Amino acid sequence: MVDRTKSYPKQEGVFLMLVSGERRIKRVQRLAGGALCLISDNDHYQPEMIKPQDMHDVEILGRCEIRIGRVV
Repeated sequence: MVDRTKSYPKQEGVFLMLVSGERRIKRVQRLAGGALCLISDNDHYQPEMIKPQDMHDVEILGRCEIRIGRVV
């Protein structure tokens, strides 16, 4: 379940977002200077840093609050 009222990552959490038009669910960690670090629970993907000047390509849709089951 996604809480769409929480569309700004004040603290670390798992968020549904659009990055360059592509939907992603990632752990979001705020870094010094306003950058975001996107972290995947899947070990096949490396963490990705979004610099403040690239934030125009990012839209945070909401915070993921509940995980009901495995997505295959």
